[in-house]
Amino acid sequence: MRRFATLIIIVSLTSCAGSSKEYPPVAKAAPGTVAFMGDSITALWNLPAYDSSPTLNFGVSGDNTEQMLARFHNEVIDSDPAIVVILGGINDFQERGQSGSNTDAIVAMASQASSAGIKVILCSVLPTDYPNPNLNLAEIEAFNQELVQIAQENGYLYADYYDVMVNADGSTNDSLFKDHIHPNDLGYAKMWAVIAPLIAEDLQ
Repeated sequence: MRRFATLIIIVSLTSCAGSSKEYPPVAKAAPGTVAFMGDSITALWNLPAYDSSPTLNFGVSGDNTEQMLARFHNEVIDSDPAIVVILGGINDFQERGQSGSNTDAIVAMASQASSAGIKVILCSVLPTDYPNPNLNLAEIEAFNQELVQIAQENGYLYADYYDVMVNADGSTNDSLFKDHIHPNDLGYAKMWAVIAPLIAEDLQ
């Protein structure tokens, strides 16, 4: 009986440790902080290289928008930044396919932030010519148009990364990507040129 009780205690402690690791507490952000929520495209973005203002990078490689939503309150709402920049969706297309991709999780994240007094900037999904049948530029553009409408209806700003990452003929500009999905330094510089004035507008 004593060995069984010990086992229960060990299992319970392990379970608690796992929960703590999955959702670690976050500190309150400094005034004027901008939080960036996203997947690997955000995670790989060296934000301090572009601006000395305080930023929080909540990018997690491989996350789809539902996974972003699952950690959104713990990371973004609890840290209480001035602005949150939400970029997600490319993994939804890769995992669920075109017909299974929707903006529901992005809408939920934006609503949570707005209710908490955090200003919201929605971002377009980037173009890609990665060889995956679920990654279709027309479907991505349709997804982005939904985001435009959501932003307009709710008073959010919208960062159109898509248009600066394509060629004049509408094809993906591969010179801005290192692997067809993730931007290279030049690509991130293009993205920063889009987001920086929107951040400045929201911080006024």
